[in-house]
Amino acid sequence: MKYRVLFIIIFLVGTFVHAQTVTDVQFQRVDKEVTLSYSLDKTADIRIKVSVDGGLTFGNYLENYSGDAGKRVAPGNKTVLFYDLPDLRGVPYVVDSATGVCYNDTLIVFDVQVDDGSATIRVGDVNLRMLLVAGGTFTMGCTHADKLKYIIDADRPTHRVKVDTFYMSQFEVTQGLWSAVMEENPSRWKDDIDLPVENVTYEMVQTFLARLSQMTGYRFRLPTEAEWEFAARGGVNGKGCVYPGANGMPNEVAWFTVNSKNRTHIVGQKLPNELGLYDMAGNVSEWCSDWYGQYTTSDQVNPRGPRYGENRILRGGSINSPSWGCAVSARSWYLPDQVNGCCGFRLVLDSVEEPYEE
Repeated sequence: MKYRVLFIIIFLVGTFVHAQTVTDVQFQRVDKEVTLSYSLDKTADIRIKVSVDGGLTFGNYLENYSGDAGKRVAPGNKTVLFYDLPDLRGVPYVVDSATGVCYNDTLIVFDVQVDDGSATIRVGDVNLRMLLVAGGTFTMGCTHADKLKYIIDADRPTHRVKVDTFYMSQFEVTQGLWSAVMEENPSRWKDDIDLPVENVTYEMVQTFLARLSQMTGYRFRLPTEAEWEFAARGGVNGKGCVYPGANGMPNEVAWFTVNSKNRTHIVGQKLPNELGLYDMAGNVSEWCSDWYGQYTTSDQVNPRGPRYGENRILRGGSINSPSWGCAVSARSWYLPDQVNGCCGFRLVLDSVEEPYEE
């Protein structure tokens, strides 16, 4: 029986040094049998999804296969075999007699991923990437006093903090994602849907989180201030940088007063930090869940901030911030019901396990 390779994907996972890379993904289908091939440059856990609408939507991760997928797949040219995949039963295998090609197969897209514990969640036409932040212990507060031009008292004293594992959105929430959930866009700069949403109050964000959680079944929330700083510092991969992923001036990782031209920029254009998180410094200041309060020297586990307060915490600096306002330890705060044109946010999940349908 004749067959041809009908679709090729190049899928890159990871944005920082030493990440494993999947390339040269191809498949061949002969009736109910599918042979999938790909190349892997380093040992990795591999997971696979398939789409039957040209890559617009993907089903759950595939479980019934043989070959090179699952845990600890060695580098090299790999092959995975599938037989009678339920996802493909609605895509008839009908070969054109003149060309020997099954044109229905042009609808099929295999997504071969390095399983780093993260997940991509589809919201309307927007893909929301949630990255794993493995839990750990760190020193919170200003640990780079000798490298910053200014330090405010609110950034001190330093203290030891332990946080549990969580998942954080790779990018600041974009106008595209906000519009998909809220069906409106409050931002000042609206010339691209991949700009971060801004001009949103803390209270507006709470409405967004409730609607997004209802739409997806996942329980989205804002990061605590401790989670945000731990992630900004690179988590367990952190290298002690002054800024998220950089030392010296933060030009390579942040849009701030020196280079922003007093406006926001499309997310993900600067370099990421050690966890692969983009724009943790600059662009828009990011709401955290905590009320503002003074630090103490006592050790803490998963701190949530004061029970009551007047202002909510903002982190990361913005397009109007000086360099020292983009440091991993720099704090700011604002009234939760007041609009600030430089305020945005990113998302956190406690788990990325797929929710059960009720």
